[in-house]
Amino acid sequence: MMGRVIQTVRSTVPISARMRLASWLARQQWLPVPDHVAMGLIRDLQDADPKQFHKFVWANHFMGYARWYDSEQELFAPDRIEPSRVEFFADLLSALRDTGVAPSAIRSVLEVGCSQGYLLRYLETSVFPGAGDLVGVDIDTPAIEKGSRYLGVAGSRVTLVAGDMEDLDSLVGRRRFDMSFAAGVLSYLNQADATRMISRLLERTNTLLALAGLASVDQDNASLARSIESASHPGQWVHNFDAMVKACGGRVVRNRWEGARQYNYQTICFTFARPRTEIEGPHMSAA
Repeated sequence: MMGRVIQTVRSTVPISARMRLASWLARQQWLPVPDHVAMGLIRDLQDADPKQFHKFVWANHFMGYARWYDSEQELFAPDRIEPSRVEFFADLLSALRDTGVAPSAIRSVLEVGCSQGYLLRYLETSVFPGAGDLVGVDIDTPAIEKGSRYLGVAGSRVTLVAGDMEDLDSLVGRRRFDMSFAAGVLSYLNQADATRMISRLLERTNTLLALAGLASVDQDNASLARSIESASHPGQWVHNFDAMVKACGGRVVRNRWEGARQYNYQTICFTFARPRTEIEGPHMSAA
């Protein structure tokens, strides 16, 4: 019955009005199935404009997406960090060694797509204890607020900022950081937008940019001629980060692909890069 009602609403009500209604429903925790109804109202937006759809559901903290990221007790427990992220940070340290940089030299860190800031907190306590300036950006304002409260009580040096990562200029200005990273969030952007985001991050990175994304299960991401739509993650993209980094003037120092292997349902596709001014090697068109 509810499904037929939702279909009728989708076919008769403009998407802008449905988005306003879905946003309101997502905030009504007293309803038994608010996300189920709210998501159904805008499901067609996922096909029409995937980026807008994902930004909308994250910005409105739809629990169908944000549920895993909603418990600070779970997120910030050091022994609960996802195995794929443990691998990511181990490779990050190896990439630093490859470039002759000691972890103690990393004093500032920027993360885009930080949720409650639990990865920044892990870096602060377990990887870069000497870092005094750790900044996270995320479009999910409720997650930013909850994470900020937790980090404040914990006496953390991590600062969280609510906003769209594509508006990085307005969120962090022209500040530069010793290390920048994006662990998964670039999959919500198509090739052109992800390339622009990598360019903006490289402009703000002094030492190392670290990227993690969805892995192709058929071939190494670094061999992809173009970004491809993910078969298992609707509306998300599988990227060749290596080509994007080179197109933006960066230099890849280490990468890792294990597309057929999963860690806690997460695939392995990492790229670590240094900023530089000259561009060399084959370029990937940002279409």
